[in-house]
Amino acid sequence: MFRIILAVLCAIIGLAAAALAVSAVTVVGADDVTEAETFTVADGAYAVVLDEQLVPFSGTTASITADGDEELFIGTASGVDVENYLTGVAHETITRVDFPGVPEHRLVPGEPHPVTAAPTRDWWTASDSGATVTHRFDLDAEPQVVVVAPADPEGTLDGVRVTLAMDAHGVFGFSFLGFALAVAALGLAAFLLLRWWNSRLRPPSKFPRGKRTGRRTNGTTDRAARTAGSPRRTRAGVADRSRGGVLGRRSGVLAGASAMALALSGCTALPIAQPATVELTPYERPALRDGDAGRFMTDYTESLDAALDGELETLDLIQTGPLLDRTRAEVLIARADEQTLSAVNFTEVVAGGPMFSEYPMWFIGFGDPGEGDSVQAMLVTRESASQEWKVAQSLFVPRDAVPTLLAAGDGAVPVAPDAHQDVAAAAATQLDGFLETGELPESPVELTYPTEAFSGFREYVDQFTDGDNAFEDVTVTCEPYTGAPLSGYALETEVGAVSFGEARCTIALSVPEDFSIDMGTAVEAVMTSEGEGNAVQIEASVPYMLTSAGAENTVYGSDWFLLSSQTTEE
Repeated sequence: MFRIILAVLCAIIGLAAAALAVSAVTVVGADDVTEAETFTVADGAYAVVLDEQLVPFSGTTASITADGDEELFIGTASGVDVENYLTGVAHETITRVDFPGVPEHRLVPGEPHPVTAAPTRDWWTASDSGATVTHRFDLDAEPQVVVVAPADPEGTLDGVRVTLAMDAHGVFGFSFLGFALAVAALGLAAFLLLRWWNSRLRPPSKFPRGKRTGRRTNGTTDRAARTAGSPRRTRAGVADRSRGGVLGRRSGVLAGASAMALALSGCTALPIAQPATVELTPYERPALRDGDAGRFMTDYTESLDAALDGELETLDLIQTGPLLDRTRAEVLIARADEQTLSAVNFTEVVAGGPMFSEYPMWFIGFGDPGEGDSVQAMLVTRESASQEWKVAQSLFVPRDAVPTLLAAGDGAVPVAPDAHQDVAAAAATQLDGFLETGELPESPVELTYPTEAFSGFREYVDQFTDGDNAFEDVTVTCEPYTGAPLSGYALETEVGAVSFGEARCTIALSVPEDFSIDMGTAVEAVMTSEGEGNAVQIEASVPYMLTSAGAENTVYGSDWFLLSSQTTEE
């Protein structure tokens, strides 16, 4: 009975091994590659998106291939960039991956094209183009998001075929091992069955029964005598030796069957792709990658020079927020004074930004001209993945005021602690009070103002109240710039934090009706009204940089700037 059970067990193991081997060869083929079924992109979709985290395997590489009749683009990027870029754009996203099987995918409706074509974006970590494009990725590496899009800005992916594949190194070889194991197990099962079948036939007696001669007493005595002179061979002895042989053979067969079962069970690590639990983690990315700041600030100075040389409309492409307002006014004033403006070139750039999970992105940079006592401090922002980096704030600060930014291992600089926002709010309140009255109000935070930019603004205001030609009524109202959260863009430094700010001030002047007054070339250059009146309003910008280091908080300014002016009737 034991032989029958063991034979059945070996047969089951053999059949299972054969079935697994056949299944593996069917799935991966002789090239050790398994593919999901090809699907066709839905009409109207601008892109196909695959999150590499969705492939439920580890220890191998996978690939996505797109084939179409038109030129295609394929690129990989952080999920932060891809999600923002394709928001509101029609695209097809792969939601589940099976090998083999049909990948689950769905169409996300939206506009037929993004604002800017995919190949023009600078945040791709890898890209390629062609009629057939393929991207291979390591399933154990840091995951990215793969995007397939048309290379033509006006194109679509209508009719494009997408195939997912995965390397399964070693499966073909293990399939042959499975076939060998199946043959061995089935052969052992056949052998055991034959042994059992043969054991059912009783063999003939070794000592045939002869004629009985002599007396019973003598026969008994003779047998005893023969036995007394030879080694004892009893039936018990024969039974003992037979039991040992059977147990030894049984142990060997069981050991072999156990080894085969263990090999088939998958309890040992195999050098092939292993299933992995799909756990989608949110994407983060630094505001800057290696070299981004240097390339941007070099290109920025070149573009700014071109804009200041006459291409004023291109300022919108490189500047935003308070700096854009200020530059436009400076260009108008320079033209009125027949002066030429130019950008500053940098010999060294130091910059840093924090990790981000959504737009807008930003970084703080310091461009060193290599000479002089000042360094240009800049706040650079990016509102969306479809837009470019733009400078939102810029001013010159003393060289010794430049803080040290400390980046972590991922290249990101931490955001300033919340306490810095309290300092920024106190600085804005105190500075507005000083610009309005010329007196420094009390503040819960100790602040110092080592530069003369703020007192220079007060000197300009005071000239309207001094002398015989003083205006009847001069008032100044100031408040923080609210067009962008400048103080919120704050970074941690080696000893504290750094951020930017700006005060927007309005100077209101009342002129007697019988007076005729010349406000000067600068005010006339930025005049926005053509009517006459006895009231003049002048808008001014006062940018600054704030650094904190424990209880020491310092506000740096480089100058104040006219923005606009107008005349009105009181």
